[in-house]
Amino acid sequence: MDFYRKKVFPALAEGLWLVFLFLDLTNMADSTWVKFAAICLCCLTAFLGCKTADGKLVALALCFTVGADWFLLVRNDHYVLGICLFLIVQLLYGWRLCRLGSGSPALFRARVALSCLLVGFTLFPLWCAAVYFINLCVNAAQALALKKRIFAWGLLLFILCDICVGAYNLGLFTAFTWWGSWLFYLPSQVLIVLSQETESGDAP
Repeated sequence: MDFYRKKVFPALAEGLWLVFLFLDLTNMADSTWVKFAAICLCCLTAFLGCKTADGKLVALALCFTVGADWFLLVRNDHYVLGICLFLIVQLLYGWRLCRLGSGSPALFRARVALSCLLVGFTLFPLWCAAVYFINLCVNAAQALALKKRIFAWGLLLFILCDICVGAYNLGLFTAFTWWGSWLFYLPSQVLIVLSQETESGDAP
């Protein structure tokens, strides 16, 4: 299993990453299902690391990630639902960081309540995306503070992906941001999976 996680999984993910980037850059074919397969691969690998509470938490977050990509990538509809699923992902990662020593459970519960209140205030997609993005940035800062390097890099690449998505939707640098989001997104998910605590001890 250790060989699969450290060698086979990264190689498979890299192969899919190269395939969909090639398809996007050349416009030879639609890359949607290749991208979705790559995220499903991350989710499956995360489930193989469910030997600890931390491993189970990351696997659960990857399930919601797959759900979000189903709506935002494959179906390309129900945008608010997809964004809210990504918000759940970040709240799960927030709880993970809390368990790893960043903040108190009471503070985390207040964060969850505030996030839900802000999203419930209006289901306007841009507003929901802002709440989600703030949670992502908070998680990245906490992971850096805890020196969880692999997880922190995964979240930082996640941020770069979302910056590309936002820039594309605003019509900025569309030649790059159209494919640039997935340039960062899949590596971010691979690193998050590799940050799982699969045995007793601190998550990397």
